[in-house]
Amino acid sequence: MAGLNFELYRFTNPDHSTKDWAVRDNGDGTYTSRWGKTGTRLQSKTFNKNMLSMNEHIRSKTNKGYRLIGEVLIDDDGKIASASQTSKPQGQDPHPTQDELCIYWRVKIKQTSLADTQAIGTFQLNALSMSKTIQSLLPDHEWIKGFSEKIVKDQLPLSGKLFKEFGVSSLLLFMAMMKVSPDQISIHLSHDDGVEISNQIKLEPKALSLFDTDLESVRPVAEELGLIEKRIDLSIIASSQDDFYF
Repeated sequence: MAGLNFELYRFTNPDHSTKDWAVRDNGDGTYTSRWGKTGTRLQSKTFNKNMLSMNEHIRSKTNKGYRLIGEVLIDDDGKIASASQTSKPQGQDPHPTQDELCIYWRVKIKQTSLADTQAIGTFQLNALSMSKTIQSLLPDHEWIKGFSEKIVKDQLPLSGKLFKEFGVSSLLLFMAMMKVSPDQISIHLSHDDGVEISNQIKLEPKALSLFDTDLESVRPVAEELGLIEKRIDLSIIASSQDDFYF
């Protein structure tokens, strides 16, 4: 039976059981969500965007801890038929194995006042500035370009995954955004085993290793982004001092 593309999100309970929530834009001013325990037929409900926007609905789910899995095909009976080939970014294997390593990211935004809006706007400008810095220093910045365009259009997604193919620049940008995020925005990174990743790059060799790199290799970029203190060149200091003899 033919299926339709849905974005699938998954929540893991304390007992490690999981439940799914999926959503698709119907293109006619409505969107459909499906939900249920993982592996069961998912219930369905269609919403009018004027009542609750799809982005607001997604935000409410990610704020509760749901993580984006990717695009899937769901048939009319609510059964997940197969993973859509569009669930992976261009240039990646459209048939990944479940063992493919990645880093999960999630953004929470609190916007209830004009001050919140201004703080979020300032954060977006900072994020764009940092992305430009990365693009000027690293060759693997194609993902950064696309992500920056979404920030400019105010279409920043609220959750996703970072794959090796995105390049270490994607990880560095998220770490830098974590470091400058205001109270209105919280950014979370975690390994696929659920272990949190901090913005202290010195403490995250495992995260760097996903991109086949290490701290020393990315130090110049990390220094420019404020993720690590710049090294003091003692030779320059020594050469600028006069010799004194007593």
